[in-house]
Amino acid sequence: MSDVDNLLKQVNLIAEKYEAVAKATGENFNIFQILDLECAEVKHSKIIAELLNPNGSHNKGNAFLELFLNSIGITEHQKFENAIVETEKITKDGRVDIAIIGNQATIIIENKIYAGDQEKQLARYRQSFHNAKIIYLTLDGHEPSDYSTNGDRNTYDILLSYESIIVWLEQCREKSADFPYLREIIAQYINVLKLLTGQTRRKEMSKEIVEAVVKSPENVIAAFEIAANSDEIKKKIVLEGFCPAMEKLAENHGLTLKYNKEPEKCLEPNWNFSLSNETLQKDNICISFQFEGKNFDNLIYGLAISAKDETEAKGIFNAENLLRKRIIDIGKNPSPPWWLFYGKLCEHWWREELADLVSKDSKIMKKMEEKITELLEISKVK
Repeated sequence: MSDVDNLLKQVNLIAEKYEAVAKATGENFNIFQILDLECAEVKHSKIIAELLNPNGSHNKGNAFLELFLNSIGITEHQKFENAIVETEKITKDGRVDIAIIGNQATIIIENKIYAGDQEKQLARYRQSFHNAKIIYLTLDGHEPSDYSTNGDRNTYDILLSYESIIVWLEQCREKSADFPYLREIIAQYINVLKLLTGQTRRKEMSKEIVEAVVKSPENVIAAFEIAANSDEIKKKIVLEGFCPAMEKLAENHGLTLKYNKEPEKCLEPNWNFSLSNETLQKDNICISFQFEGKNFDNLIYGLAISAKDETEAKGIFNAENLLRKRIIDIGKNPSPPWWLFYGKLCEHWWREELADLVSKDSKIMKKMEEKITELLEISKVK
């Protein structure tokens, strides 16, 4: 057995061990993932808002709200007595994701998972809610763009990450020890957020693999040989497996598929697949699947604007039409100027995802077909 084969066998044994643990604990079963809610920002807002709501179905009163207030440094809980919590609150300056309206104070939460900032969005919210605490919530706690703030740092008060939300949810779970159904739902939601923020069991597995590699010179050499060829492995799987499968899906749905077929381009950021037909072209849109990062990182999907430049895209995006209204009505968040809306399919295409593409019954290709069908249905506006 070669050194490479031996190392692959050791790594496979480690992976099988962690998969066995996941199966034994039921970790692989998650209702939020089954319902494909990981990347639906509106759904995340509704879950968080329901927990924050003192009159929520959790029957824990102010307990969860007070824990949240503590987590963002607000100790004057009396200002939020009898608080009303709303999602998708419509104001003259936009639609607020989460509004916590107390008897003496207000908190506004702008929830961004993958959707882009909207023009002067936070600046407009500051106009509507002069004295409110405005929270900008993202996966990693990054700052909003100038496009949203209009260059004014004072348009928001707190940067919050979903890692902080996880900490708060852990506290909520502890408070729910005597409510088993509630406790387990919160636990499942925590697991989904850990997946989105990269805090999964995989980190533990990675450490164990590293330890296995450094045990011998042979393993180290084998590991670097594999790593040196990783890009070629990825390209072969995607170009010879995924691309022909996408062409077949397009054909089955009567769509024209366009993508850059140059082998090196598939590893670059923003490599995308555009699918269209006469109806979509008439509306200046297309179905799009795009890897935002390099090496098949951050696969997103949605209805994209077909335009020659950003100015034309803005004009098409801002035009009032039934399709845009329908997208908002079904809870999809527009992301100007290039996307009527988009969601996320996969964070990384490596490990299981690439292995899936070489299987005869690919789950990824089934998911791609589901999204194509969904997007075609959304685009049918009477």
